[in-house]
Amino acid sequence: MRLNQYVLKIGAAVLAVAIVGCGGSYNGTGTQTKTTGLKKRVLLTNVAAGSVTIMDAQKDVFSTAVLGANGATKIVSSGGFTAVLNTVQSSITIIDNATEAATFQPVLTDQPVDVAISTDGKTAWAAERSFGFVQSVDTATGTAHPNILVPSVTRLVMSPNGTKLLAFSNDPQANVPPNVNAFFVIDTATGAVRSITSPGLDQPFTGVFNASETQAFILNCGSGCGGTTPSVIRVDFTGVTPVFSAPIPVAAATSALLSGGNLYVAGTPAPALLGPGPACPLSRCGTLQIINTGTLTASAPVPITDGLHLNMALTSTNKLYIGSRGCSTDAGSVANTVRGCLTIYNTGTPGTKFPEESSFRQNFDVTGLQSISARNAIYICQGGELDIFDTSLDAPTPNQLDIVGKAIDVVQIDP
Repeated sequence: MRLNQYVLKIGAAVLAVAIVGCGGSYNGTGTQTKTTGLKKRVLLTNVAAGSVTIMDAQKDVFSTAVLGANGATKIVSSGGFTAVLNTVQSSITIIDNATEAATFQPVLTDQPVDVAISTDGKTAWAAERSFGFVQSVDTATGTAHPNILVPSVTRLVMSPNGTKLLAFSNDPQANVPPNVNAFFVIDTATGAVRSITSPGLDQPFTGVFNASETQAFILNCGSGCGGTTPSVIRVDFTGVTPVFSAPIPVAAATSALLSGGNLYVAGTPAPALLGPGPACPLSRCGTLQIINTGTLTASAPVPITDGLHLNMALTSTNKLYIGSRGCSTDAGSVANTVRGCLTIYNTGTPGTKFPEESSFRQNFDVTGLQSISARNAIYICQGGELDIFDTSLDAPTPNQLDIVGKAIDVVQIDP
């Protein structure tokens, strides 16, 4: 039965590519799109509308260009192409940034749960958890390539030059030996997969590459994901046998950002810190720690919002915006406001700020962060809305935009 499903889906993928190739650009309506002429463009996904909107990031306004992208959520862009995660069908959407057209929507073998793109923009990659596949797509032709087996694959991380793709399972402990406490390295040129294991790995959740293609910092979720001890471990997988540093203990680790010699690591301990008090000024807190990548030592934890931390962005004003999902909320300082899932950490003069949102929002999940180049501005998708913050003030700008639908993610495609 499953084999038949594979055959049918592969056939559908070939048919979808053929139809798009004959009819010009795919944009959800069958019509050609036109270029906007904007110099600083941002793409915004809207899962409710099944679309990607092109924004003018110099003036903070919507353009008239709206591209069809079914179930559009996570969005990644590089090398002149963009890949959009589809959460309602077994497909992704490919966008040509130059022509501003959704060119292909290839059918995949299974429903994707994450998406990545090579640095040259030539290949998009999709993680398909249910069947345990990673599948690549040629962005120039829309061709979906054969499946690469990775058990329960859920998260993907691309290397700086696009030669390696890290793949992380939803539950590393559930994998059959020898994949207990493992993550996977895919050679993007050949599709070959290596399972990386070590006693120092404890529920590996995601990773961050340094400047090298062969070294990465792996975030061990540990007790936060059913394991034992959260930590960060540096891995060099140049040779046949990977070389591991000693685990660097941290309070929690599900998201990280590397800037210079500092690795900023965020997460929520299990159990979460309880407040209010000196260690947690909120009702419940997660933690932020700074690892010195030279000495491999971590700072003391800084309290941030709790929840599942998946997003970070560093602004030109040296502010680290940290987003979580499923956070606890506290009453704001004025009526009809709450403290949501966003934390702002000042890396220059250390200190944290917890912005307050309207209590009438349905949720406060931070699902997208994009710092705008050459401006003191950051676009934030939270609770299905788009918030534009002035990063010199760490507050919303006077002119905000109304989203008809549900905004999920945002990416800048111009310098």
